[in-house]
Amino acid sequence: MNIKKIAILLLSFSVAAFAGKVITYTASSAVSQEEANNTAMAGVAKQVSSTVKTDDKLYTEDVSAGGKEKISQTYTSNKNVKTDVDLKWIKVTPLPKEGKRFRATATLDIDEMTNNIRLQMATAKEKLEKFEAAGRAALDASRYDEAARNLAAAEALLQPYAQLKAELAKVFTLNESFNLKHNLPGLKAAIASRLANISVQSVPARLVIDKDIITDLNVTVTDANGIVTDFPLKAVQNGKTLAERRTQDQGVAVFTIQNVEFGAGQHTLTLVPNFPKDILKAAGMAQGFVVQYEVKLPACNVRLDCKGNADGCKALTDQMAKQSIFVGNDSRYPLLAAEVKSTPKSSLNQLLSFDVAISVSGDRVSFSKSSKGVGKTESEAVSKAIGKLKFKELEQQVKATCGR
Repeated sequence: MNIKKIAILLLSFSVAAFAGKVITYTASSAVSQEEANNTAMAGVAKQVSSTVKTDDKLYTEDVSAGGKEKISQTYTSNKNVKTDVDLKWIKVTPLPKEGKRFRATATLDIDEMTNNIRLQMATAKEKLEKFEAAGRAALDASRYDEAARNLAAAEALLQPYAQLKAELAKVFTLNESFNLKHNLPGLKAAIASRLANISVQSVPARLVIDKDIITDLNVTVTDANGIVTDFPLKAVQNGKTLAERRTQDQGVAVFTIQNVEFGAGQHTLTLVPNFPKDILKAAGMAQGFVVQYEVKLPACNVRLDCKGNADGCKALTDQMAKQSIFVGNDSRYPLLAAEVKSTPKSSLNQLLSFDVAISVSGDRVSFSKSSKGVGKTESEAVSKAIGKLKFKELEQQVKATCGR
């Protein structure tokens, strides 16, 4: 049934308790027009609250704030009036003053309110049904991202519908026909179940790089039905997303990933399907698919004259080796001068904190960094501080010295 037909059908219904009624309330105030307006709205809200289960005739009564009819303070603030009936449905008309008293009449057209709310609810129902059906059809065709988008669109309708339903219940007796009928949890479970069985393969399988960028990484996604197109993936390393791609024809996504972890040896990054976290968790795919790569750097041999903290000098030598800068004694190797300074800062629960500063200098080399380390001993704290530092800049400077 289309929206137009639904609207006509809704407008033909009568409303229990308030069918065909207009609630009015007139109030006055010696303080301000705003107080008169609020008191009038409060009077309407109070009548809605007290007559929702009756079919008595509603009438207009001129009442002053604090006058002969008591209107609870909970009704005189806009915030609390809104909890009884949404203010957007109440129309307030200021009246001519009577002497020094401000006056106002508030009106609520019950038919207008209920018909509008029910039309919004019917529209939401129809949209939800379409989104759910579209999501299931997309999943059947292995269009996972489209299925997830339709699921999200359908779920976004649930809370607004519940709010409309609660608003309508203030003036209308509801039955089961006003309940939303759907199986969105089942659709979410189906998406997760299918995702759990996809396959992600990368080429080349053995990846070797000599700079901090991976180029032309071909990633193929397949499932039980074959290739999967328009499948969103992101490349993640150390909790940071480095690149995002979607599979194209033949189910292949081609990645260029910059600023990858770069130091001689083996490294990993993960390819994670770009879906909501709850779906990935249900599918057991939150950790993604691991891609291994190896960094091979041309060796650079240097001599190192390191002064200062001995443990720091050893840690510095180890970090340089990770950049393929190796320390030796051959007089033909270029000479680098280094210094490691460690300054104690504090101790807490048997842990020591040190500020550590290092510097390396030589022909076309000028490198300095500082960091803080914590450990049970000074050696451990200094080593951790140096381990936090990035040595890419030093590696680039030493290139010239090594003649590479």
